[in-house]
Amino acid sequence: MVVTGADLPIGRRVIAAALAEPGVDRVVAVGAQLSIRRLETITDGPELLLAPFDLDDSRLVPLVTGATRVFLAGPRSGLDIDGTGGSHIDVIAARTFLASLTRVGAVSTVVVLSSALVYGARTDNPIPLTEHAPVRPNSAINASNERAELERLCGTWARSRGATCAVVRPCIVVGPENGKWLARSSWATAGLQLSGVVAPVQFLHLDDLTTALTAVCRARFDGPVNVAPDGWLTVDEVRALKGPAARLRMRKPFVHVLARLGEHFGVAPGDPDALLASSGQWVVANDRIRSLGWMPTFSNEEAYVDSDRGGVWARLTPRHRQHLALGTVSALILSAAGGAAVLIRRHLTSDR
Repeated sequence: MVVTGADLPIGRRVIAAALAEPGVDRVVAVGAQLSIRRLETITDGPELLLAPFDLDDSRLVPLVTGATRVFLAGPRSGLDIDGTGGSHIDVIAARTFLASLTRVGAVSTVVVLSSALVYGARTDNPIPLTEHAPVRPNSAINASNERAELERLCGTWARSRGATCAVVRPCIVVGPENGKWLARSSWATAGLQLSGVVAPVQFLHLDDLTTALTAVCRARFDGPVNVAPDGWLTVDEVRALKGPAARLRMRKPFVHVLARLGEHFGVAPGDPDALLASSGQWVVANDRIRSLGWMPTFSNEEAYVDSDRGGVWARLTPRHRQHLALGTVSALILSAAGGAAVLIRRHLTSDR
C-alpha cells in the first residue's frame, strides 16, 4: 500500500490505519517533508518504508513497485482552505506519479482525497448536496479547480487500468492538529469576515475522515463519495460555539483587498480564497458513505470544539462547550421572544 501526503496530519493517520489493516504487508509513506520522528511510534506490524520525496521523483519507482492500493492524500502546499493540509495540489506531479505506477505497479484500488468544494461554493446549491450534483468549481478559487482536475486525472487513469477509484469529498476537516488554522480561518467566524454571509457549514473530525478513507478502500468503492457528520451548523451556531471573539465584517471588494495584503505579507487576516469559499453553501449528504458501514463519531459541534481549543473555553470539554453554546443560543431566542411579548403587550395596553 502506498500513502502520499504522509507529511500531513491526515496522511499520518491513514498510515497508522494501514499498518493495522489485515492483509497489508508493506506500507510506503510518501512525503517531501516527511518527519521520521512522527512516524517512529507506528512502526509495529507490517513493514513501513519512508519515502521523503516529491511525487515526480524517480527514486519513488523502486519503492512503489508491486503496489496494489494507493491513497492519494497529498502533496498539498500553501495556505489551507478546507482543513486537508494546503490549498495547492501539484496535479502535474500527480500525473507523473501515476505514470510511474503504470510501469511498475499492479494497482487495483485508488483512493483520492478531494473536497466537497468541487461542487462550488454557491448560494444556489441545494442543501444538502448529494454525489449526483454536478461538479462546478468556482473559477476564482484555484483549490476547487485543482481538486476537480485531480479527480478527473485519477478517474481516467483508474478506468484505463481496470482499477477502482474512490473520490472522497469531505466537508471542512478539523482536529487538534489544525486548530491554529481553524482559529484564524473564515470558518471560525472570527477575525476578518465577509458581511452578509449566512451559508451553513459542516465540520468533519480527522478521526472520522480516516475511518471513511479506510472504509472506501476496504470496500473497493468506485466513484465519488461525500463525507460529513449528520446535519450542519448555521453561522449563528458556529459563533456561539466560538464564544466571544473580535470580528471585522466588510463588504466583498474591501475584504478581498485586505485579505490579499495579508496573504502577500504572510500575516493575518489570511487567505482570500477561503473567504470566497465560506461565502457560499456546499454542505453534503452522507448517505452513501454510511451505506458502506461508516458512522461519524463526532458531531459537527464536537468536531469544531475539539479543534478550537483556545481561549477561556479550553477549560471545558468539547461536549460541555457544545451544550453551553447551544444553551446560550436558546437563551437568546427566549429572551428575544420575551422582549417581543412585552412590546406587544405595551402596544395593546396603549390602544385601550
